[in-house]
Amino acid sequence: MAHSFAENFDGWYAYAQRFKDRPPRPLLTRAVPHVTHRGTALDLGSGGLNDTRFLLDSGFDVTALDGEPVAQSVADTLPPERFRYLISSFETFDFPVAAFDLVNAQYALPFVRPDHYDRVFAAVLASLRPGGIVTGQFFGDRDDWAGTPNMTFHTRSNALALLAPLRVIEFTEEDDPASATLSGQPKHWHLFHFIARRD
Repeated sequence: MAHSFAENFDGWYAYAQRFKDRPPRPLLTRAVPHVTHRGTALDLGSGGLNDTRFLLDSGFDVTALDGEPVAQSVADTLPPERFRYLISSFETFDFPVAAFDLVNAQYALPFVRPDHYDRVFAAVLASLRPGGIVTGQFFGDRDDWAGTPNMTFHTRSNALALLAPLRVIEFTEEDDPASATLSGQPKHWHLFHFIARRD
């Protein structure tokens, strides 16, 4: 079911509509104070644009990137002089080098295909300006969705190795076999949440 949801526009659209008024992700709100210059931000997997709106309110100019235009109606209300809405897969997006002070990737990176993951993650890091912050999650190898085609999962050591080029500010493991998705479906979440800085 996770695989079909990940590739289905109607599923993502319904998800974005249902949760479009949720507050920004707590990990993002903890990451923003670590950003020394609030110039530009990239919101990866921007969904309903909840985090994008928070970033705009926090003083960033924001590029929001998503695989489907699930929040076009919201995007049309945001200030065009400070906001760009781009529709592309992460695998085909041409990440600009040293362009962003913050990259926000909340529950987004695991949807990169395994055969493209290392290249995309390296491009994400290269898109950070010196001193820039990246925040998001890796899905762990004990997650209920582990083994889903076209998604990527990591062991703890794999996750820490990906962050080795950065200065890690926060790294926490969540391993909850008795949890649920935001839509209420039972799920074993195994995640690594991180905030890290490019020196």
